[in-house]
Amino acid sequence: MRPSGGMSMDHAIVLAGGSGLRFWPESRSNRSKQFLNLTGGGAMIRETLDRLRPVFPQERIWVVAGRKDARHLSHRALGINKENILLEPEGKNTAPAISLASTVIARNDPDAVLLITPADHAIANVQAFLAVIRKGLRLARETGRFVTLGIPPTHPSTGYGYIERGASFPGKIKGAFRVARFAEKPDLSTARRFLRSGRFDWNSGVFLFRNDTLAKSFAKYLPDVSEAIGKAVSGAKNGFTQRLSAAYRRIPSISIDYGLLEKETEILVLPANMGWNDLGTWRSLHEFLSQGGGNVTFGNAILTDCKNTLARTDSGLVAAIGMEDTVIIRCGNAVLVCPRSRSEDVKKMAEEVRKHFPALA
Repeated sequence: MRPSGGMSMDHAIVLAGGSGLRFWPESRSNRSKQFLNLTGGGAMIRETLDRLRPVFPQERIWVVAGRKDARHLSHRALGINKENILLEPEGKNTAPAISLASTVIARNDPDAVLLITPADHAIANVQAFLAVIRKGLRLARETGRFVTLGIPPTHPSTGYGYIERGASFPGKIKGAFRVARFAEKPDLSTARRFLRSGRFDWNSGVFLFRNDTLAKSFAKYLPDVSEAIGKAVSGAKNGFTQRLSAAYRRIPSISIDYGLLEKETEILVLPANMGWNDLGTWRSLHEFLSQGGGNVTFGNAILTDCKNTLARTDSGLVAAIGMEDTVIIRCGNAVLVCPRSRSEDVKKMAEEVRKHFPALA
């Protein structure tokens, strides 16, 4: 039912379709990263949803995830409405996922303002996050533009995409800038140059926009995606699952960044200093939890003469002597040991495991 008086409402769309191979052996084919308790505060997706509740009521929080993860998606455990869990038949990156949720929302609230956020990021300063989200919703509503959150960089990271800030954006809502360009993950020398310039923010993957703005952009740049999903959603309730599966077989796998945002010219960025970390690797998790250094342990672990080491075990005991800058993870029937600096390579290891030991992948 559409809000009374035709007034549009704010909705949050949480993207929970990733697999998180870099967190093997805790992340496996039967349990993706967003359902892990990485920080000690519960499942990542539950932490994300709880952060949103001061701004969005449960009937306006949506989760888009893969059918493969349906067993982890109890609406009661997540604290949202059952019909607000949208299951994709297969992963096709972020653009189709966002199109699916925005199309469903548009049936009752075509003028909605949407927040898009991944399910598996960590935010240290929740109050700062809520403040910038409220500002971003107002900015998207009043300007009709895409708004993204940029994270002021603390070091020359090669693992994040970057946003170059252009001129300050005039208006009642202060602190926004025009986006000059998006930059892919850079090499180290480029990342250092970005940091020195003072004009670049990390791309948080958090976006805000009006639904009609999004619909126009899809129609212009990804019409095959929006048309296929629109037809699947607009039909009768019976047969929806089959229609959506057929639509997903036809549409490309493409991200919202590459498919729309890099093609749009009128995008705004709000710098957001909120203790953000995308928790993409064991190394980034260690950095987030250790706040700059030291050992971090979960479960029964004894570290003797170790420095900057992350040790986690879900059973038994992990004991290490003289390790430095090391990751040690024991989960069920698998153990991972690697230098922190090689955390990105865990994805390749997980793919090797899938090839040679599929039951452990």
